[in-house]
Amino acid sequence: MSSFEMETVISQDFMIQTARCLLRCPSAADIPSVFSATRFAGFNNGMQWEPPATIDELYEPLREQILDWEAGRTFSFTIADLSSNHLIGRIGIRKTERQNVWNLGFWTHPEHQGQGYMTESLKAVIEFGFERLGATRIDASYALWNKGSQRVLEKSGMQFIRYIPHAFQKKGQWIEANKMEITKQKWLALNCS
Repeated sequence: MSSFEMETVISQDFMIQTARCLLRCPSAADIPSVFSATRFAGFNNGMQWEPPATIDELYEPLREQILDWEAGRTFSFTIADLSSNHLIGRIGIRKTERQNVWNLGFWTHPEHQGQGYMTESLKAVIEFGFERLGATRIDASYALWNKGSQRVLEKSGMQFIRYIPHAFQKKGQWIEANKMEITKQKWLALNCS
């Protein structure tokens, strides 16, 4: 069995601590904060999922996130304030069809944007991907207009690799995106110098 075929087993109790954040497996306690983020106008514009009509619509995605975590397909972390445990955002790292290549997706609650929490958390999840998941390459995409996400990815050491004219559809319109990546070799060079 190759390393790609092996299941990645990470306990749901696993946590990553940064200077200001605790990254942990999502829970039902997060749902009110997730729902409140989706109430901000434009919050979901750069994401493939639409805002839920009711808070109850968030329980099924939570169940799916837990199942994906257990199967080692996707590790979705709630980013919580280290002192209060209050949700700041969410970041996920998921397997792709390419061997040892993982993909990142993330969002920050609008009340906490622009404070560096996502850059801090993204760097920790990239390290997790390379050190614990055996990734050799990690990539992420952002909607062209989303300059905040672009800056977060750049600060984390990611570099532009290609433009995607038809990344996904939103309300019948194609969203343009850029794809960025970081290799383990580049990450090691940035973190060992």
